[in-house]
Amino acid sequence: MRRTVLFVFLAGFTLGLPVASHAQEKADEIVAPSAAVAGGKVLEWTTPEGRPYWYRVPKKIKASAPPALILMLHGTGMPHGWAFWNYSIAGGTFRADDIIVSPDGLTPGNGAFNFVQGKKDGDQIAGLIHLFREEFPIGRVYLYGHSQGAFFAYWFAGEYPQLVDGIIAHAGNVLDVKHSDFARDKVAIGILHGKADAVVSVECAYRTHDIYQQEGYKKLKLYVVEGLTETSGHWPLPQQVLEMLQWLDEVSVKTAWQAVEMAMVQFDAAQPSLEGMLAAQLEARVLLKKYQGEDKALLAGKVVLLDEFLALALQAHQDAVAEPALDFSSKSEFAAWMVHFVAANRVFANDRLWTKTFKKVQGQAGKHSKAVDKALDALGKAVNKKNFSTAVQALEADFLSARYEELAGQLARIVENSPKDLAPKDCATLAEILSSRAEARNTGRENFLATTATVAKEFRATHADAFPATEE
Repeated sequence: MRRTVLFVFLAGFTLGLPVASHAQEKADEIVAPSAAVAGGKVLEWTTPEGRPYWYRVPKKIKASAPPALILMLHGTGMPHGWAFWNYSIAGGTFRADDIIVSPDGLTPGNGAFNFVQGKKDGDQIAGLIHLFREEFPIGRVYLYGHSQGAFFAYWFAGEYPQLVDGIIAHAGNVLDVKHSDFARDKVAIGILHGKADAVVSVECAYRTHDIYQQEGYKKLKLYVVEGLTETSGHWPLPQQVLEMLQWLDEVSVKTAWQAVEMAMVQFDAAQPSLEGMLAAQLEARVLLKKYQGEDKALLAGKVVLLDEFLALALQAHQDAVAEPALDFSSKSEFAAWMVHFVAANRVFANDRLWTKTFKKVQGQAGKHSKAVDKALDALGKAVNKKNFSTAVQALEADFLSARYEELAGQLARIVENSPKDLAPKDCATLAEILSSRAEARNTGRENFLATTATVAKEFRATHADAFPATEE
């Protein structure tokens, strides 16, 4: 793949800006993303990497008209609440029908945690996209990045084109970015800049536009805003950002080719996403029904290949957990295979062969899920000794729930805040449970990822003709 390198030197400037005054200091609730959360409120949770983020979901979500997922990335020195404070997200006037997520980066600097182009920050954002896709019906996925967040958005779109449909890079610059045929066809690149910007020169926007134009991106828009001062030129632009998001809505229409390639590019990933492959494959089947292009037979052949791969992956995961799973009983102790099973069951729960093999375990998982859902709902209403005790009991016994990790994280956050109603003994019991299961939880997740990666690697090797050499 070709990489384009363009440098800009910003001596003495911070790639951020003052936040709005009288900003909301705390989220309305601290609760993990799930279908049960309250719509329209400012909610907070923490990424597995340990950084907090704010998010807001619509008051109503329809699977028939799924919302867009918009991740809004701040500039250097800004906190994760920056987007909410400057874009009326909490008030509901900014994309009220979409899911908005405002995370932190992972690199400390200027009193905050910033986004830096690289695997660490990239994996955190990719993880958030996967998380929200698991919990909600999602339509398109957009990244809005301001200043340093815009630098990062350009990079992310090149590294993870299968995860994002479009970006808005506001007051940023393109540095070291991959360009693939898949990205050129699929990802919409919106470039927004104030003409009078004393922090990042508008020349960066013009040069960036030229680069993407020369690279042959099919969806490209440059919007230079006139009438701003050198100070305000680097500030938030709510109306213009809304206009650019509307443009993304208009151009982000998937084709059959894109749907197929969204699944195929997973074979290039260090940790291929089974969920992503299955979703893309199902979408490709729908789009191919009405598709009349000359390459229809070729695309249909790739869908058949994906069928074959998913069948092999199912068999591999089944083999990995079948022996202990089939011996499962209510007296079984927590083990790594359970974490592996829960992750695989998310993907294959509706598959006839998987269900036939694990009918008994799925039945237990359903009971565990009801208990964990009940515990999380109670904690969401009130954090008191009774609800905490019930939640800890669920953590001890209901480990086949798909929301088990969510419950563990919620309980850990509660203890960190040291509620007065909780006795030290209760907190110590929780800490002991989490500590005793940490190794098995990590091993189970690693086994799930490693099994998928191994099958993908072997499949690619035996079907080399279907995977042309990567561009350089």
